Amino acid sequence: MTMLKFATAGLALLLITGCASRAEIDMPNIKPVQSLAYEHKTFYPDIYYSQPQANLFSGAATQAMRPLGSVKLPRASSPPMKNFDLLLREQLPSTSVITHDAREKDYRLKVEIQAHENRGPVYLDYLMAKNLPMNLLTFGIANEDFDVIADFEVVYCLYDKDEQLLYRKDYTVKDSVPHQTGNFDLGDRMLMPARDMMKKYLQLTMNDFFIQASQPSLRHVAVVSPPAI
Repeated sequence: MTMLKFATAGLALLLITGCASRAEIDMPNIKPVQSLAYEHKTFYPDIYYSQPQANLFSGAATQAMRPLGSVKLPRASSPPMKNFDLLLREQLPSTSVITHDAREKDYRLKVEIQAHENRGPVYLDYLMAKNLPMNLLTFGIANEDFDVIADFEVVYCLYDKDEQLLYRKDYTVKDSVPHQTGNFDLGDRMLMPARDMMKKYLQLTMNDFFIQASQPSLRHVAVVSPPAI
């Protein structure tokens, strides 16, 4: 009888916890921007990052923009930023070239990513008020609820080989998607939705930027603060 009670209790807990409802991030289908201005050209990516200082409250000082390779990036969003060359490659014609030698460039693409939270541009927000009662009820084996939050600004500036600004555009990214983790969602598996969301918005903003920058009527024009994505 005791074993039956334990089995019944275990079944009840499984029914309560159920399967984790993981976030589904709709990834865009990005196509290279076909423009004569980009054909057979060499692009030099120049990426910078900043976020508020850790362990400080709202209104805290923001760290200075620093080259991407010289800052410690948040785990949840670092892979897309570290693999920026691959995302840039998706935007450009197959005849274009990416270089890390500024002397070889036809264009310099300067990118500034500014996180609004010290947790990074995209992060998992733990929903304490929702998780605590369920964890108490299920002795800590319940699935846990998060929001995957994107909250950052990204600025793109395209310069020619003589360092003349050709085009600039600023983007404000704000998005939130519910996400639920199970007991076996650990490490990188737990962070995948945040990484996908970061990749998604870098792809979308960069693609829009190159489309706009390729239009002759907009060349040599600096555009600031468009609507949020």
